[in-house]
This record gives sequence, structure tokens and C-alpha cells, in this order.
Amino acid sequence: MKNQKKKILILGGTSFQVPCIKYAKAMNYHVITCDYLPDNPGHKYSDEFYNVSTTDLKAVLKLARKLEVDGVLAYASDPAAPTAAYVAEKMGLPGNPYKSVKTLSEKDLYRSFLRLKKFNTPFYGAYSSLKDFADSQEEFQYPILVKPVDSSGSKGISAVNDFWEMDKAITHAMKFSRCKRFIVEEFIEKKYPQLDGDIFVYNGKIIAYYLGDQGNDVEVNPFVPSSINYPSLLPKNIHVKIQSELQRAIDLLKIKFGGFNIEVIVDEKDEIYLIEIGARNGGNCIPDIIKCASNVDMIKMSVDACMGVEPKIQNRKDINNFYTTYVIHSNEDGKFKSLKVHESITDYVLDIRLMVEKGGNVYRFSGSNCTVGIGLLEFPNLQIRDKMMDKIEEFIAVELE
Repeated sequence: MKNQKKKILILGGTSFQVPCIKYAKAMNYHVITCDYLPDNPGHKYSDEFYNVSTTDLKAVLKLARKLEVDGVLAYASDPAAPTAAYVAEKMGLPGNPYKSVKTLSEKDLYRSFLRLKKFNTPFYGAYSSLKDFADSQEEFQYPILVKPVDSSGSKGISAVNDFWEMDKAITHAMKFSRCKRFIVEEFIEKKYPQLDGDIFVYNGKIIAYYLGDQGNDVEVNPFVPSSINYPSLLPKNIHVKIQSELQRAIDLLKIKFGGFNIEVIVDEKDEIYLIEIGARNGGNCIPDIIKCASNVDMIKMSVDACMGVEPKIQNRKDINNFYTTYVIHSNEDGKFKSLKVHESITDYVLDIRLMVEKGGNVYRFSGSNCTVGIGLLEFPNLQIRDKMMDKIEEFIAVELE
């Protein structure tokens, strides 16, 4: 007998997709997952798994048509976001314009869009080799940043102080670029901590906006977020300005709905730089900490919207305490032995989600792919939060064999 349940295809089965998969199951959808890693934890919760890469547009479309899915979702996955948009567009399913999602997913295309539409953007250039860059290097003042155009989670980013460091930085960037392109951009001096977090769009309008203040373990890697803190301590007028610029971008790109992961820099003149608009919910359990802090459930909203159900916000509350999503990591390579949680912080721990099993490989924190786990934390006041977070690597410590 034919299964009458509506079918949702979720692209990816990592730990970050598990909450989304579980919610879809709870809504009695027939959940199908796919990626090229059969051992990913999310697949054990789905009804069906297919070994198809989430970046292979035509293969995923073929799979979606064969299975006659009712919705497709790239949750917390940058590489899968264009695929979800492509499949939805080809099949007439709820989704955003493929061209717009592709623009947001490739840094050179995105920077070009920002420049064309007169948003603030760092001076940049896009290249495919050291020779390409050498021909235009005099246009830049060091220090500069080198980034792969199509990676996420701060992977492959380097700060470069002179031309002689470029070869190493480009080689590093290329390791994380599927299309083998990189951008070089000027370094923007920040007035405040970088902002990071999620927004949700429905009917083309921002209906939920939650950007927090990013923290970094500068001794290990200053470019990889190690925490996001809510509520943001930046002035309200700055957030009003950011939201206005985000809405303008959404209007221009004709975005219809969905969760978007946002990174923003505010310079010393209070100018706004929309560094990233990721066409998917944030990783590092950002939607989870937003739900804890505000009752706004972007996991639920993302699944609902892609299945054609209006994403309603119920019982939204002000953020009264101080919430943090902390990326548990190591400053060296090794084998995972255990996680030691000091008794002084246990009262503030809402949840800890490990992503490495005992004996598993642990790598120095060079990108989100080196995450050991995520800690969701709640503090009663700013003083306690700052005290705990100043020495968080001691209070939540990774022990290696």
C-alpha cells in the first residue's frame, strides 16, 4: 500500500541536522536523508537514506523526482543550500530562487552583488591562482584576508601580512574550495565584536531577528567562532540599521522564506558590513540557543515553511538571562579521551552535545569541521557569564589520550 505520508528530503545527516530530522519525524512526515557519509548520525533517525552527495544538483533532483518528495530542505548546511533551491525550483516546491541562493553561497558572487547594489563591502578580488593575484596585488594594502569562495564554518581563511605568505594561504584556501576559487579582501577594523546569528524570513519579510555577539579563541584561531552570546550588547540603533540593510538585500534577491545565518561587522564609523548571508540556518546549534533564549523555534519554522505550512511564532519572550552556544574544541591534535565539566559551571549548562566518540580523532581548532561538541549555556547575569567564559576552556575541558 502506498505511503500516504508527505515526504521531506533533508540534505545532510550530521549532528547539526539531527534536531531538524527529529522534528520532521515528530510531525509524521516520511523523512528521507542523503549525503555521501552513510555513518552520519542523522541517518539513523530518518525513514530512508540515500548515498547521494548534497552538492550534486542533478543527482539530488533525480532522487527527489523518483521519490516524489513534497519538500526539500538544506538545514545548517551551506554546500547543500543551492541544491535545495535548485530542486525546489525544478519541481515547483516551496523554495527560494536558485540564482539568489547561488549568489549568497559563493563569496565572489555575493561581494559582486553587494558592490552592484551599493552595500558596504570590503575591497576584494576573486582569483583562481597565485599568478592571477600577483597581477593585481598592488591594489591591496596588507594585512588582507584570503578565503575560499564556497566554504563555510570559517574553513580555509588566513590573514596575510605580505605577498610572500600568499602561496601558503592560497594553498590552504583551495583545500576547502570545491570550485577552486578564492577571494582576497581588505581587513575591516571592528568597533564591536562581530555579530553572528540567525534570522527567519517569511513572505519576503524578516519575522525573527536574533544576532548575538561572537567570541573567538584568539590563541587557537581568531577567525573561527568559538561562542555566540545572547543578547547582543551592541546599541539598539546598530541592530535597527543592520535589520534594515538585511531586509533590503532580501528584497533585491526576491527571497521568499527560510532561516538565514548572518555575519555582520560594524566598523569604527558605525558602518554596517553584511559579511555573510548564508541561505540556511546556522550551525553550532544557533537555532537551539535561540529557542532556549526566546521560545522562537527556527527548527520547526524551517521544516514547516519548506512543506508549505505557515511558520508561526508562539509565546515569543524577551531574552532576560544571558545565553551562549559554546563550540567545544581543542588547541592540539590527538585522540578524544573525555570531556571534563568543572563543578563550578554545571549549574549553567543546559545541554552538551558531543560530536566525537572516545578514541575518535580530534584536531586543532582551525574550522567548524574540528568541533568536538557544543555546549548550550545559560547565565543569570553578565558578570557570571563573563567570569565563566573568560576561562571556559578550563571549565569545559577536552582531554586527549
